Amino acid sequence: MSGHSLPPAADDVVAALLDARLSGRSLAAFPTPVPATLAEAYAIQRQLVHALGAPVLGWKVGRVPPALVEALGAERVAGPVMRIAELDPGTPGDASVFEGGAGAIEAEVMLRLRAVPDEGGSGEAGNLWIDAIRAGFEVASSPAPDVHDHAPFGIVADMGINNGLLLGPGLHMEDFQTLEVETLIDDVVVGTGRPIDVLDGPFGSLDFLVGLHRERVIELKAGQWISAGAITGVHSVAIGQMAIARFGAGVEIMCSAVGETGFRG
Repeated sequence: MSGHSLPPAADDVVAALLDARLSGRSLAAFPTPVPATLAEAYAIQRQLVHALGAPVLGWKVGRVPPALVEALGAERVAGPVMRIAELDPGTPGDASVFEGGAGAIEAEVMLRLRAVPDEGGSGEAGNLWIDAIRAGFEVASSPAPDVHDHAPFGIVADMGINNGLLLGPGLHMEDFQTLEVETLIDDVVVGTGRPIDVLDGPFGSLDFLVGLHRERVIELKAGQWISAGAITGVHSVAIGQMAIARFGAGVEIMCSAVGETGFRG
């Protein structure tokens, strides 16, 4: 899949997404032609990452719309992370979203790769490949307001619509998968869940990424963070709104949606 060739018009898609992400400005709609296959979408993603010219700090994992899972033979999709910030205790972090685009917050567990799993895979022994676990937010934002209408192909092409990770406190390997998590937007609960209940859990997300790595669709590296999947849902936010996520009884993180000003590698 890594060598998939693209039609010349795909360069226009890359150029439009690149300009929007560098400038911080939204688009009227997703640029055309919208990729028609996952192979095309990941090829555009790789071109966009190359054009941005910054290190890939991690990978987000999202879900394929249920109606398309059988046809595509995939439940998950991946996108590169090129912006990470630490959350200070008790202080809202900045979640940059495109004004006029699509913006959402997702409470997730973040896994840091100690090493890339070998041919044995991760499976239940996934903890052997992880050296840190954190509570966090994925900031999901695209300059294209209609990007979800083109899921999963438009989402994959546009960086998995990842616009950064916000890293909170550490979690314990022994129980992080079964923590009860809730997300609030402007003090209203908008979703609850547990990491283990998102498909086959965080280590299933790791297995998925390892598979893409072996197929040369993406490149995993030690030290990268894995945003393992939206635990309570994908929650739309507008600039000025505040999000809180609680992981069990002991961990609370906060962020505020602010306007995107343009990517700086």
